[in-house]
Amino acid sequence: MKKPSIIRIAAAAAGALLIVAGCAVRLDPAEGTGGEAIGFTAGSALLRDDATKAPLTTPVHLGVFCYKQPGTVGSPGAWNATRKPDYMFNLDVNFDGSSYSYSPVQYWPSPETTLSFWAYSPRTETPDLLVRNGSAAFTSASSGIPDIRYTTDGHTDFMVSDLVKNQTYATNSGLVTLPFGHAMSKVDVNVNKQDPTSKYTVTLKAVSFNGIYQTGTIRWDTSLETWDWASWSGLRQNLTVWEDDPDDDSDDMILTASNQALPGVMPLPQSLTDASARLHVEFSVSYEGILHERLTTREVLLSKVFEDAGAAWSKNSHYTLNITISPDDPIEFTVSWSDWGDVYNFHITD
Repeated sequence: MKKPSIIRIAAAAAGALLIVAGCAVRLDPAEGTGGEAIGFTAGSALLRDDATKAPLTTPVHLGVFCYKQPGTVGSPGAWNATRKPDYMFNLDVNFDGSSYSYSPVQYWPSPETTLSFWAYSPRTETPDLLVRNGSAAFTSASSGIPDIRYTTDGHTDFMVSDLVKNQTYATNSGLVTLPFGHAMSKVDVNVNKQDPTSKYTVTLKAVSFNGIYQTGTIRWDTSLETWDWASWSGLRQNLTVWEDDPDDDSDDMILTASNQALPGVMPLPQSLTDASARLHVEFSVSYEGILHERLTTREVLLSKVFEDAGAAWSKNSHYTLNITISPDDPIEFTVSWSDWGDVYNFHITD
């Protein structure tokens, strides 16, 4: 069974000093016994560079939501779909590669009042949140967990945590575990020339995934307690994997028999059965002793390319597409895929 990477939300002792945004903030007693503050600690492997696993060199922001659930002595409050995220609403938590910080500091309430949490990353100031199954904007006065409408640029990771319910300071000595998972798919593309002994040269011009959705709505499944993509909207668009600059000969990609890696992309998970969803490849072929260079464009249905993967891109799945190009025959391709898994449960950077 896969173990999710985690972020830990820790409570600092009353009266202690917490470093927030470069300044010391004294945690004076506030609401709750002893005024224990909710603080974020480093130590998670969640937000790391794909290749090196080293801490990211640029800050990453989390948007944290928290629901306050009042109760009575002997009968603590509990999560239900009527709760409102008015204790933390899109709270900006900054991870600088080694530590977490946010302001203003929030405190644990009394033991009879529990807290439930979820978060997403990277945070934006105005996320596109909708009331569940509706079109109205989700606010701190709305109930339950929102639908998140997300538009990708094809190169930015997007992660969402599970709902962590009914926490108190005593639950785990003030620690709250937020398990994050990838909401996106990841596709790596390799290209190569079919016959290395033939006296021809193949120069790659462009590779793209055409006719795909780049806006979708992800929704919390209350029965399965997981996030799933529920709908897609907007025009189908083209996602460029690689494109030659016609004014710069230095970036020409002349293919060899070995796989040459193109930049990876992170598309929105979706079905690929629509006829407009296509793999688009442009290349030129030139022969030894012949001055003429032939430009060629090939398009293949993405449902065919990813047929063995169910003709779809799934969330938290990593695909590798190998494209072989020859001068006369259609392009050939193979696809392999797997869950990103434990070693990929961190932010990916292109």
